[in-house]
Amino acid sequence: MVDGMVGAFGGLFRGRRRGAELARVDAEITAFGEALARHSFVPGPEQGEQVLADYQLALDAYERAKRDFVGDRNLRDAADVLRALDAGRHALACVDAVREGRPRPERRPLCFFDPRHGTSTEEVDWAPPEGAVRTIAVCAADAVRLSEGLAPIDTGSRERGVRRRRPGAGAPEVGVGSGRGSGKSAVAPVVSEAVDAYAAWPPRTGARQRWESRGATGIQLLRAARRAPALLVVRLDRAEGSWVELDGPPGAGRRPLLTHGSVLTRAVVPLPADGQDRIRLRVHTKGGWRAWLHPLRDVPALGAGVRSSGGYVLRHPGGRMPLRVTQDGGGHFSLRALRADLTPGATLLEGEGSFDATATAPRKPGLLYVESRASWSIAPA
Repeated sequence: MVDGMVGAFGGLFRGRRRGAELARVDAEITAFGEALARHSFVPGPEQGEQVLADYQLALDAYERAKRDFVGDRNLRDAADVLRALDAGRHALACVDAVREGRPRPERRPLCFFDPRHGTSTEEVDWAPPEGAVRTIAVCAADAVRLSEGLAPIDTGSRERGVRRRRPGAGAPEVGVGSGRGSGKSAVAPVVSEAVDAYAAWPPRTGARQRWESRGATGIQLLRAARRAPALLVVRLDRAEGSWVELDGPPGAGRRPLLTHGSVLTRAVVPLPADGQDRIRLRVHTKGGWRAWLHPLRDVPALGAGVRSSGGYVLRHPGGRMPLRVTQDGGGHFSLRALRADLTPGATLLEGEGSFDATATAPRKPGLLYVESRASWSIAPA
């Protein structure tokens, strides 16, 4: 009887503590929304492209935080919300810096083990129990504990794991996942990418490698060189009544990138060299749109994980590590390695519909290409 009462009171206390933690997260969302509402920035054509992109990232982060908070039952569930808010605050700080003529502040990710630990201070090699080594960003306190052979601060938000050296070479280069999962709706892992890395072209994008306009038209983007591969990104302001086609080389016909009736508004497409120095697009929309050739040096890194929808290209650091891959929604999914010329390499994973599966990253660093028409996530397992 006494044991039952103690258990009941313990459960009640834990429930109240979780409720208080979630209330603090809710308050942070509200505070960031209020900061956006009272901010003096007014978007307009007179503003620079980069500051407009930063402001849009802040707005997107706020919307993502609100959306991801729905249904959260504890602080572990809300970790993605805290990371979204951190990304949004950084984007808003970049807006302020640009308007005041200061350099854009560097962004450090939150601590890998728990976003409540605050901003990370250094990167260490770490592995979960029975898992592969990967580089993670941690707070100062956890860095000290790991260096002393201790577990990170125990908050229940992550597996504890151990700090390890990187494994030597000699492992097989590529592993292939089954893509079959449980058949249930996938629950996405906590990842650090809270905003779209392809929201706007990078500052170093050349004038002849980018285009922005409204309405239906045909355009040409110039490759850096005739034999150079290119990473094409197209963004539409609206999906309704819109589609985009790529004109291939002579005899190849047109290739749909965004199709009529799709909810997607962004395409990320690797284009190997085809002997032509120009990439020709046909855009059909009544809204605004942007298209550019994304510099390969600015491809986003896998880091602690990526969550997005539709096609995507990301950079992995190398090291044969397991990747947890989820898709939430119908349709085909594939994850492939890209060669240096952006032609498809080994298939790492294929799946259908909603799934939760594991793939193995290649031993060598390089680019990975996601093909999907649904929401998905990739993170070190």
